[in-house]
This record gives sequence, structure tokens and C-alpha cells, in this order.
Amino acid sequence: MRNPQSGQITVEAVLIVTLLFSTVFAGTRLIRDQQLLSRLVQGPWQHLAGMIENGYWGSPEVGRAKHPNHASRHGSPEGDRP
Repeated sequence: MRNPQSGQITVEAVLIVTLLFSTVFAGTRLIRDQQLLSRLVQGPWQHLAGMIENGYWGSPEVGRAKHPNHASRHGSPEGDRP
């Protein structure tokens, strides 16, 4: 006598694996097409690169004009006078 539900666990396992595979495939395609990881890294990196290069929290292009070496009293022995 055969159990009527003998293959049910196999069918459910195949359906769950198919569902998980489809979800992962769609998720990776979305991440690749929207370039989410590159935006996550490149956006903050622009500000960090500006701080590394110029000492200014902003993009390196904007920060070049605000580099401390461009200050008018850079290296002055007189300092600030009131």
C-alpha cells in the first residue's frame, strides 16, 4: 500500500529552491542594473577623497580651491592681528 503523500516533500523542496533561486537572480539583476553597490561606494568616496587631497569635506574638484596651501596667510610668522 502506497502513501498518497510520498512525493509531496520533494515537490515542495523543488518549489522552494525555485522560488529562492528566482528571488536571488532578480535581486542580483536589480543590484547590477541599478548600480547600487557602485553608488554606495562612490558617493561617500568623493567626500573622503576631497578630505584626503585637500582637507575639505566635499569633492576633490571643489576642495582644490579651499586647500590650506591657498590661504593668503599660509606660513606667516605674524599670525592674526586685530
